[in-house]
Amino acid sequence: MAKCWALRDGLSLATQLGIQNIVVKLDAKTIVDILQSNQETNNSFSPLLIDCRLLLRNFLQSRVRHVFGESNFYADALARRGVSQPEGFAVFDNPPSDDVNTFVNSDMYGLYYGRLTTATTATLAIWLVNL
Repeated sequence: MAKCWALRDGLSLATQLGIQNIVVKLDAKTIVDILQSNQETNNSFSPLLIDCRLLLRNFLQSRVRHVFGESNFYADALARRGVSQPEGFAVFDNPPSDDVNTFVNSDMYGLYYGRLTTATTATLAIWLVNL
């Protein structure tokens, strides 16, 4: 439900800023699947999902994609930082600090942490044995 609130707030802000094209990357696959389908949901956060669908229609082009949590590392780091903000909602009007710039630039250039799975762990083990 928190991800839906964050999505709705982000889409509202993007609309207010006049953004016309948007790609939304979420690590909550269930929400992505629901947003991409035309099915009605019958759960406690249906009103939020309806709001998100309506907000997505404000953009000339919009796309909602699922990404693994590791590729959302920097967005998650900024969200964790936002929790400690004294204001309820923060917009950076001034140039961000160096550490925030690092997060934004790393995300912009597609840097992310690898996802450890059985396949990647096995590949890593083979690579280490061959050293």
